Amino acid sequence: MEQYVKRFKEKNKPEYDREAGENTVNPFRDAQFALARATFVKQERTELFDAAYADILTELFKAWLTSAPHEVKTREYLYSCAMALGTVKSQLINYEKYGKNAAFMNNLKGQDVAEDDNDQN
Repeated sequence: MEQYVKRFKEKNKPEYDREAGENTVNPFRDAQFALARATFVKQERTELFDAAYADILTELFKAWLTSAPHEVKTREYLYSCAMALGTVKSQLINYEKYGKNAAFMNNLKGQDVAEDDNDQN
């Protein structure tokens, strides 16, 4: 990450105002820096979770393969664990994807509730 930050700072140096004798604040530069950092963090998080999910699913599959065919409860438990892991992953993706719209979605929920109350009257 440091190499990216260093290169980004070299490329986008703050402007020097000769009249004021100081560096001027550049909000566009700060926004670009925040966006670059967020993109890097999202990529790292995605790689981390994908590796973790793959490892867990591999272990569950190995345990399922080593179980005997007549161990139905064990096999069903391992299958349900794998399905639960998939549900957790999809829920985390939904939170990441729709988390930025939480205020908007809560506002819509309030309107839907008010409309439902009017329909019942």
